[in-house]
Amino acid sequence: MRCLLLAGVPALALACGGEGLPDVPLKLSKNCNEVEVEVLAARVGAGAGEEVLDVAADGSLGTTAWVLVRRTAAAGDVAVVQRIGAAGIELELELPTDASASLSLSPAPETGQVWVVRDEPSRYELWRVAPDDPLRPLLASDDFSSFPASGSACPGCESEWPRRLFFLPSGPALVSLPPSSEDAALVVIVAPLYMDGAEIVLAGPENILNFQPPCEAGNSPEAELFCEEQRMNLRYPAITVLGIQQDPRQLSTTLFGHRTRAQSYDGETFPLESSDTFMVTLSLGSNGVPVGVLRSYSGFYVGVYEGPIGDDSIPPLPTADPPYGMAIDRFTTYGLFSHGGRLARLVKLPDRDPEFVELSDRVPLPLDTSLLQLDLDVALGRLVDGAWEITKLFPDDPSQSRVLLYGEGARIERVVSGGIGTFMLRKQDAPPEVVRVRCAELGMDGETGPDEVGG
Repeated sequence: MRCLLLAGVPALALACGGEGLPDVPLKLSKNCNEVEVEVLAARVGAGAGEEVLDVAADGSLGTTAWVLVRRTAAAGDVAVVQRIGAAGIELELELPTDASASLSLSPAPETGQVWVVRDEPSRYELWRVAPDDPLRPLLASDDFSSFPASGSACPGCESEWPRRLFFLPSGPALVSLPPSSEDAALVVIVAPLYMDGAEIVLAGPENILNFQPPCEAGNSPEAELFCEEQRMNLRYPAITVLGIQQDPRQLSTTLFGHRTRAQSYDGETFPLESSDTFMVTLSLGSNGVPVGVLRSYSGFYVGVYEGPIGDDSIPPLPTADPPYGMAIDRFTTYGLFSHGGRLARLVKLPDRDPEFVELSDRVPLPLDTSLLQLDLDVALGRLVDGAWEITKLFPDDPSQSRVLLYGEGARIERVVSGGIGTFMLRKQDAPPEVVRVRCAELGMDGETGPDEVGG
């Protein structure tokens, strides 16, 4: 199925089928403004010859998590998946593959399961680990490096289409989009997966979502012609994935990206550069076929930029340089991006609302900031002198956001996110620690957050 979704201008989006986005009444979030850190495992991968490669959440409220371990054995390195908790290793399963650094974990929608991803330029494989499934505790996939079939294969080069695992209500799926586009369209390709016996395979043909800048109907013939000419002269020389939703339990999944624009007039390239960030929200249509909505944002930075990028009176362009990332709470999707890695920006996009909201002037955003995915909540994190500084973002009133400094034991050198509030803290001269970050307070209704914010 080819689904035409019109997009490409800031803060504009149309749903598949042209129905648009319904009005949504204003809601105040119930997000908390303070977090606490719970230790799930004080030491992981502490055995001889072990290295922890990645971490993933195991549900949202339990006391366990998943880690991926590379273990040196007599016959060579092996890859091991472990479910760990306060009591140590609860179970362990060795993968039938070599322990490549290209392996990573992806949390599953269900507690008690986790996914392993091998992502290489000419090799893309999946394993579903489900120890409680008596018939299929470990499922392997085909090599999906040929996905998408409509994208040109480019083994070993940087122009290959990136692939991401995500989850629809019908089950796991793959999504990919091109590294560039020679016309005004942004193509997003989705392929659902299903379990065929003891193997994970593609479920039928690829679903192509084709986003193009809209030309409004009903204008004069001259205006329509001018709009069509502009669209014909637009292309995207670089498209970069900046993040994908880490919470797989939701009915929809959002992908966050950046694209540079190039336009030409009368055959001549327009000299001014342009770029934006965009969010594509993927879900299942009423007929069970994947659909999506694209919303884009360039905006103007509301603060004062002091730096060497161009004229200070002209806001610098969004770029694909770090810091960047995305997270969701109950009502909103957040995107963190930068201008050349010199100025960080934070925006939020309420569900079913085409308008992005800029939070950059209301939240401190050092360039070493990371956007943290909690359990239907968000925070900002950075390392300060070997400790982890966590700012619990309270979006309704960022001034009420509170800061926690966590630094138990050895100096923390890196924080690895496992989704849904689960993180691995890599330490100096010490094994990693796995923790959960969660709201520190519960209100009378079981929700968290300051009282009577917004009246």
